[in-house]
Amino acid sequence: MSARVVVTGGGALSPFGSGVAALLEAVTAARTALASTGPGCAARVREAPDAGPFHPNVWRRLDRCSRLAAAAAREALQSAGCPESAGTDLGLVLGTLTAGVEPLRSLLTTRCREGPSGVSPMLFPFTVPNAPASQCSILLGLRGPNLTIGAMEASGLAAIVTAAGLVRDGVVESVLAGGADEWVEELDRNWVRLRSAYRGEPDACPGPFSRHRRGFTPGEGAYFVILETPERARSRGATAWAEIAGESLTHAAGPAHGWPRGTEAHEEAVGGALSQARLRPGDLACVAASANGSRALDAIEARALRRALGPDLRRIPVTSIKGAVGESGSASACTALVAALSVRDGFIPPVTGLADPDPALGLHLVLGTVRRQPVPSILVSALGTGGSSAAAVLTRVPPSG
Repeated sequence: MSARVVVTGGGALSPFGSGVAALLEAVTAARTALASTGPGCAARVREAPDAGPFHPNVWRRLDRCSRLAAAAAREALQSAGCPESAGTDLGLVLGTLTAGVEPLRSLLTTRCREGPSGVSPMLFPFTVPNAPASQCSILLGLRGPNLTIGAMEASGLAAIVTAAGLVRDGVVESVLAGGADEWVEELDRNWVRLRSAYRGEPDACPGPFSRHRRGFTPGEGAYFVILETPERARSRGATAWAEIAGESLTHAAGPAHGWPRGTEAHEEAVGGALSQARLRPGDLACVAASANGSRALDAIEARALRRALGPDLRRIPVTSIKGAVGESGSASACTALVAALSVRDGFIPPVTGLADPDPALGLHLVLGTVRRQPVPSILVSALGTGGSSAAAVLTRVPPSG
């Protein structure tokens, strides 16, 4: 069985506030959420997640990353018009880089300072990466497959690709998929020590693809999409935003804290997604890239795209939203969410913060202002330190559904 997969809703809790509308306004206006953290800067969620219908006592016990995930997941279900009873067979796939890190740090710190008796047993369930996915299923009553994906910076898109495969293969008809991460001070400091994160003032950050790029800026947030078969969407009167026509995951051996040295794995991921979508490179209207301002990543991705897409890449607009929302495991899920909105609404967002593109990259970059135009197809690209690669092709849904 090979079913089609459509996107019928989305949710976001981003550094720009709660809701997809706040994220969309900021990304299309090329606004940044970067703020100083001391050694560098980061795009942090400034407002506390709203408990909404969840019981205050239950909400109070959750760790912060689980709250971010639950708030965004709830919006995604509401935007897709999923009824309360939909949870009986709804799956969930969540990608993350930092979930569980802060609760574990707190638990171990207390254990070392005060001994075992000082540690709260309520903290322990949140010290594992799958805590946000598990809590979302508990809070929202989701009884389908529940998976957590760890693919470093590619985690969010890897989760969406995995979820699309579950729907396509008939394992489940509908899946809530995306990513959630919180900013962790210790990781921020380590990235600065490794000279992989940008060190400087937020207003001076050159952004992805820049000639003068000097490292990524950490981010945090939660982003989800609802994936389902067109038949299921039609049966409940839901409108499809876009179709995931092709998806692929690959991996290449790479340094644990560095980007892959070669481009073959990402070329294979891009080629696999295009092949499944039955599209040629020249059919693409846009590429939503993984570039985050790292000298190595931006160059590796550009080289992989040039080899995978060939001469057609010279005319295809390329963008990245990480100048706006920062880098995290969930940022690639945010990219996929914005890509679905681009197909639905007809726009290509600019690269936030980019004023002086690196000509050596050989890309047709979207600068300055949003481009309002039809987007019949878009390639979403993601790479992670350690060697993970993910790619997905989103297309317009035919009139017949």
